[in-house]
Amino acid sequence: MDRIKVCNDRRYDIGVRLSNNTERVIPAGGFALLPKEEVEYLFSIAPKLFAGERQLRLEDRKLAVEFGFIQDEAAPLFGDAEIRKQLAGRVAAMKKWLDGITEPFLLDEIFTVARAMDLPASKLQVLQEKFPDRLLIQPDIEDEAI
Repeated sequence: MDRIKVCNDRRYDIGVRLSNNTERVIPAGGFALLPKEEVEYLFSIAPKLFAGERQLRLEDRKLAVEFGFIQDEAAPLFGDAEIRKQLAGRVAAMKKWLDGITEPFLLDEIFTVARAMDLPASKLQVLQEKFPDRLLIQPDIEDEAI
């Protein structure tokens, strides 16, 4: 039986219930080897897990295209490297990219990566509009002691 490597690039575990009623947890930054039939079953009951590879992705990109998870094999992965690339681009392009993202788990990922980067004020302003309830600039602990 062919097994497919299903990867979880997120910072949290993802649990799935298979067709035989067993549960599997794909650990954060890890993977699970699942039979092709189980991947097809998971996609049939929870298509958002695989759509656009935003949560789970198949290591075999050709198979991901065949299943319809992505448009082509060259589609960028939605990981830290892709987030950094988008945040490093022009402000208008970054804003357009951010406007297309509504999933809370992806917004959390973007926020985490953005905090670690040294971004100019114009980009911080765009990000602050997207994350109005969060602090992008954290005060130093030493400054608070004074």
